[in-house]
Amino acid sequence: MSPRLRRLLIAAFLCIMTYGSRAAPVSVWIALSDMGGVYAEAAEALRTEVERVYPGRIEWRIASAAQLRQTRSEPQWVVAVGGSAQRAMQEHFAEDPTPPPLLVMLVPRLAFERLADPGRVRAGQVSAVYLDQPPARQLMLAQLAFPGLRSLGILLGAESRGQAASFEKAAREQGIRLNIQVVAGDGLFGALQSLLPEVDVLLATPDPAVFNSQTVANILAAAYRRRIPMIGFSPAYTRAGALLSLYSTPTQVGTRAGEMLRQALPGLALPPPQWPREFVVGVNQDVSRSLELNLVEAQLAQQLRQKERP
Repeated sequence: MSPRLRRLLIAAFLCIMTYGSRAAPVSVWIALSDMGGVYAEAAEALRTEVERVYPGRIEWRIASAAQLRQTRSEPQWVVAVGGSAQRAMQEHFAEDPTPPPLLVMLVPRLAFERLADPGRVRAGQVSAVYLDQPPARQLMLAQLAFPGLRSLGILLGAESRGQAASFEKAAREQGIRLNIQVVAGDGLFGALQSLLPEVDVLLATPDPAVFNSQTVANILAAAYRRRIPMIGFSPAYTRAGALLSLYSTPTQVGTRAGEMLRQALPGLALPPPQWPREFVVGVNQDVSRSLELNLVEAQLAQQLRQKERP
């Protein structure tokens, strides 16, 4: 079945369903990287958003990617939640000449792009709502929290160094001096020793080779000794000692993915891959007080939303 014919059939199904027919529902798989937790939360938010417009008209199959790979039937749409689910679904349909459209969520941009077929992305057959935040938004938050900011430091690894150009572009547009250190031969300790004396604020990025459960405590301790605050990318970082964190909740990501899916269900192309629209700003008040700062989560989030408005 050609992609064009597939889209026409889906459009016909939805048009008929809209007018109350008993036509067969549209089949949608939601493949989870792991059962429960943030993956299930994002999946439920997506389903809720789609059901708001097409109540009872979608046949949902929500299971782990491993379970779905054992299924013989073929869905009309696939949603992958997390990186391992994206990989599993792409492998599952690799031999299919007309694989179903694939929407990915809760995957960092670089990880998504490393796995996705660029041709299918351009055709609107593969898309995503990224897990991470756009560089411009992260730098705007740094400026709002630290109006006298002179230099912002970023540690990148082999996986995340591809983000350097995006951060540099955003920094030029916002008038921020950026200091990027790539963790390479000297390792994490050497990169930190070079970076911290040169910056006012440290921005963490979701590169597991640099920021992970084994390294984050040492990075935070080294930064705190120099009274350099860190901006993290999840609530766990705020709890661990980062002054700020900027992130989107699984529900926020899932809701946006649900909006994208329901836009495409009538047979249209998926919207292009994109950053999450909604976000949360977290503040560690203990660290804020120790640094003699007075930061208010809701106020920072509102100011950030206002700066992003066209």
